[in-house]
Amino acid sequence: MDTTDRGAGRRRRFSAAFKRRVVEETLDGSESVSVVARRHDLNTNLLFNWRRQYQRGLLPAVSEEAALLPIRLIAGEPRAPSKASGGGAELELVLAQGHRVAVRGLSDPAMLQAALKALVG
Repeated sequence: MDTTDRGAGRRRRFSAAFKRRVVEETLDGSESVSVVARRHDLNTNLLFNWRRQYQRGLLPAVSEEAALLPIRLIAGEPRAPSKASGGGAELELVLAQGHRVAVRGLSDPAMLQAALKALVG
């Protein structure tokens, strides 16, 4: 389950992705909201509330949540900043699919995010 259990007597917290997934199960009409709620151990009124939020566009899209990518740190000799990087930080990412992304100097985080999204798919 895509939740964070807060312990006995405390409220559970659900990710937006989990909420969207459960709500979308109720929208195809093959099962009642109460059946879907029971399957996920949810209160039916809570699921109806999520449906209203979904229909009003108040549940963030899954792509708006931060995605975590696995990384592996490789020990190596520290390198002096190159002149091309303007003396700034240097980062090289090797993705699981074999793609390499090198970032030198200051870079635009939105542009880097878009490039990574395009590579990861």
